[in-house]
Amino acid sequence: MDEALVGELEAAIADIGALLVRVRKYRRGQTGDGATLLDEALALGDRARRLHRHDALDRAAARGLLTEAAALAARVQGLLSAVRAAAEYRAAVAAYATGDVAALAAALPAIFAGLEPVPRAPDLFYPLAWRRRGEPRPVAEIVAEVKRCRDEGVVAEGDDLAPGADPELPAVLLLGAAPPDEPVMLRFPSGACGEPVYRLADTGEFLVYAPRLRAPFTVLLRPTFETEDDEDTGAYPAWRAALAVALGAANVPVEEA
Repeated sequence: MDEALVGELEAAIADIGALLVRVRKYRRGQTGDGATLLDEALALGDRARRLHRHDALDRAAARGLLTEAAALAARVQGLLSAVRAAAEYRAAVAAYATGDVAALAAALPAIFAGLEPVPRAPDLFYPLAWRRRGEPRPVAEIVAEVKRCRDEGVVAEGDDLAPGADPELPAVLLLGAAPPDEPVMLRFPSGACGEPVYRLADTGEFLVYAPRLRAPFTVLLRPTFETEDDEDTGAYPAWRAALAVALGAANVPVEEA
């Protein structure tokens, strides 16, 4: 058995899996050709594992599977390119760029899988990173970030793997409940985020499709916070008190979570 060739095959199959994650967040990736490609990828992986388990994955078999994997990856990439070249996708990108809320709201559910329209969103939450390398971030740094969110808006994000968004249709991801393990977060009151707002059916997370979310919010601070690190737990009350004072001085409304 050629271990280098086996490693190459494993990497090729993993690459197909990553491509499928990218394409299956779109509706076209869930049905038709997308469903067929998923079935073929699973079958290819099963065959490779079965041959490996029975010590039958010789050089010839591995090269044959590599050829199949390359062809399958090209087909998945082709479907992904077709999705992003489709008229409905390009229309959504144009609507996003021009701020045509009505056109964008109508287009999004036909593009991304698992999007549920939310006519009026509940209170939504945006956790802020409060530690770096295991240490609390400087209070001034947190306050500066909050002020940027207030003055410039929360910046949308979208990558190839994120469900419901991508680099051309980024969104601000918000939570429908204040997470218990996050001590600092922004709370956007019900209805404040405008449109279009959608809920991801699989995760319950909310997406606001705008380059920047400019909406009123308050900062929620947990009065106490428990971590696995006793030292962090002891330092939190003083850090929280200093942050609350600094946010108040910056005219940022604060409330207890």
